[in-house]
Order: sequence, then structure tokens, then C-alpha cells
Amino acid sequence: MYSYTKEKKFPKRRLIVSLSCLLIAAAAFLTYEYSMKNPAKDTSVFKEDTTPVLSLPSSAEEEKGIQPFAVKAEVVLDYFDGKDSKVDSMTKFEGVYRANQGMDYSFNKEAFDVLASFSGEVSDVKEDNIFGKSVTITSKDLSITYQSLSDITVKKGDKVNQKDPIAKAGSNIYNKELGNHLHIVVEKNGKIIDPELMYGKTNAEIK
Repeated sequence: MYSYTKEKKFPKRRLIVSLSCLLIAAAAFLTYEYSMKNPAKDTSVFKEDTTPVLSLPSSAEEEKGIQPFAVKAEVVLDYFDGKDSKVDSMTKFEGVYRANQGMDYSFNKEAFDVLASFSGEVSDVKEDNIFGKSVTITSKDLSITYQSLSDITVKKGDKVNQKDPIAKAGSNIYNKELGNHLHIVVEKNGKIIDPELMYGKTNAEIK
């Protein structure tokens, strides 16, 4: 009796399984046919982007040295380069002529804003009884001392940008006949050079 019932049930199960397989196969075939006739749009994230890209400069242009003022100041005492002994590059102090190690500018003996010729860090601020107040700004291997100042607006350790006002032109005992003026000394790698050699040049171009 047990054996007979088992044999009767198995054919029905096989039929159900067979029909299920046929239905799955038919569904897969219809899906494939549909996909071939109606290809899906490409939504891949790797699709080529045609959006225009703005090109940026590789690096900002390095700044070039400027005169430390915006007014039309004139040279009243030139830099002594050692090639001659012209009077306009010598200073007479206490009866002795001395070579000018920098350059002096005047604007009708009036006070004017003194600007940073290069960006850098204020490495020294001091006052001397003879040469007056001064500010030194260091930029890499370039050191610029602005002398004979008044109304200094920076202090040691400050970071300054090119064209920033740092003081006003003042006076000193050493060149008292010049009245309000600016004395500037430029050093490259510890060597004093003609200040005019830095105007219009990058730090690397100054020799």
C-alpha cells in the first residue's frame, strides 16, 4: 500500500518541476529578445565628460622689485659703486666724506609713505641716534633696510606684502640737510648692492 501511493505522487511532482523550468526558460528568452530590440541607455559613470574645463595658470608670476614709494621722489644721494668718487654719492659727516652704501630719495623734503619693495618678514626694527629709525625686511636671500623713517607701522616678526606701507620718510642727524627723506640699503646674500639693481627684477634675477 505504501509503495503504491509513493509511485502515484512522484509523476505529479515531476510534471510541476518540468512546467516551472519551461516557464523560467520562456521568461529568460523573452527578456533577452526585448533587450536586443530595446538596448538600455548607457548610464555608466565612466562615460566621457564633454564639459569644457577652464585651464588655470601653472603658478603665479613671481613678484618683481618696485621703488619703495608711490610719489615722484628723486634721488638726492646716489649709491657709491667704487668706480668713481663723485660727490653725489658721498656724505660729509663731522668733517669726513663717506661713501654712500645705499640710496637716498626725497620728495621736496616732505614726508611720504614708504612701501615694501618686496614681500617678506620684518627682521629688525630699531632706532639709532645718528641714522634715525629703520626697518629691515627679509625676503629669502634678499635683505632691504629702510632708514631715516618716522611713524613706523610694523614690528619685528610681521609678514608684509609688496606695496604695503611700513612707515613714512623722516629725518636723521647723519643727513640732516636732506630734511625728510628715505635712505635704503639692499643686501643680496649678505653683500650690499645698488638698490636700482632690484627694480623690475625677481629675487632670482638680482645679482
